[in-house]
Amino acid sequence: MQAMYALRQSELSNRQLAVDTITETFQPDLNSMEVQNHQQLEGFRRLATVLFEEGVTQGKPSEEEDIPHKVRVAANQALVDYRNSLTRERNRVLQSLIDDVRTLDDSLIRLLTLLLELAHVAQVDRERVRKYADPDARTIGKESGLDRNRIIQALQQHKPLEVEKIRRKIDWGDALPMIRAIYNDILKEDELYRAYCETAEHTADEDQQLVQHILRNVLLKQDPAKTYFEELVLGWSENGELVRSMAIKTLKSVQGPEGLKLMALTEDWEEDRLFLETLYKKAMENDAEYEALLAEQLKNWDVERVAQLDKIILKLALAELLNFPNIPVKVTINEYIELAKLYSTPKSGQFVNGILDSLSEKLKNSGQLRKSGRGLLDNK
Repeated sequence: MQAMYALRQSELSNRQLAVDTITETFQPDLNSMEVQNHQQLEGFRRLATVLFEEGVTQGKPSEEEDIPHKVRVAANQALVDYRNSLTRERNRVLQSLIDDVRTLDDSLIRLLTLLLELAHVAQVDRERVRKYADPDARTIGKESGLDRNRIIQALQQHKPLEVEKIRRKIDWGDALPMIRAIYNDILKEDELYRAYCETAEHTADEDQQLVQHILRNVLLKQDPAKTYFEELVLGWSENGELVRSMAIKTLKSVQGPEGLKLMALTEDWEEDRLFLETLYKKAMENDAEYEALLAEQLKNWDVERVAQLDKIILKLALAELLNFPNIPVKVTINEYIELAKLYSTPKSGQFVNGILDSLSEKLKNSGQLRKSGRGLLDNK
């Protein structure tokens, strides 16, 4: 949805750029010694702009022969440039979308290994305390510390985590000052952590509670870690919650019957990638068809006045309804209602619900909407 919204903004910019090119073509030549017909140039500019807009709408260049050659050439060239830029931008956005999804796994590994780096700093600090008997009142960790935590130790001993760290080229070397700041300025002042360090022995649940607390309330809610992830991952404001959930599930798995397991974003990336690409491409390819379906459904509305984000949500929902027969109708509708509630206007959820309910019934009755397999389930 966000990728589609960004693409729409880019399309508007490229469209305006094409119009600006036409305008520039019919500007008076200030270096010419000949008399410039300003009225004619303005007329050519307006006509070429109209032809360009018609070409965008109809999807093909003008073939009218009674139009001045210079005007037709300018309009058609602007259309060609616009369509080429559109293709490049659509491909770029799709690749960026796929890359952004894949960075979620990177962020998970980065977050888990940050916990390990923090534990290492805690270990060094505890060893310093034992060696030098530092009288500093802020010194903690004489009895225990993050490095003694069995959840942390399970992460340290988990070979797949080390492999993923190396494979994704995650290195915290340049971030050591930040890690020390997190430990000295935040963790050592944290009441739960200080209480944990005062006791030598802990239950598995206490270890779990501490690590989750650090992840939730120190690394994901407070600077400098919070700012670090926001600057590193462009969509962190939306994706951070998903990464948090994956990390918590990974930590909880330590106490599960099968032991520690890194939670992946998806169990079958190739299948999910195909879904992602198909949904995106179908929404692009059939935009005019979906626009017409919405226009018919919104007879008492001005379709141009419908919120841009709501239109994108509705078109994506139509693309899913019509091109994925194994997904139940109710599942699709409920997903896009939630999107509308989260990202659009306060009344968008109800609006999207009403439109999709009505449209899905019409499409079923017309035979355009066909479901099979799991898609035949009626998820109420």
